[in-house]
Amino acid sequence: MKKFLLALGVVVALTACGGGDEAAPPVDEESPAVDEAPADEPADEATAGDYDAESARATYEQSCIACHGGDLQGASGPGLEGTGLSAAEIEDIIHNGQGAMPAQNLEDEDAANLAAWLEAQ
Repeated sequence: MKKFLLALGVVVALTACGGGDEAAPPVDEESPAVDEAPADEPADEATAGDYDAESARATYEQSCIACHGGDLQGASGPGLEGTGLSAAEIEDIIHNGQGAMPAQNLEDEDAANLAAWLEAQ
């Protein structure tokens, strides 16, 4: 069990630390500053779409990661990335369970947010 928890911690840590090898785009005096997001685009993933990605990821890590894995590719449960399911279908599975997955005891708002986030993955 300790080895599993250690491996899980490593996966989560590596997922959070990925990237960073890309060079920053050149800054020219006529264009906006590099850290400014265009007004019509979201500033980051946490505010993208109709869900709060940061909150959804926290809910996922608390309720789903043990079976579905840190990278959504599955562990003892199936992978959740690219399922083609709608947010409504995912939310129904969260509330009612499916196959070997039991129903999850999540608030409606948390389940809807998680479902919207999973749909986008």
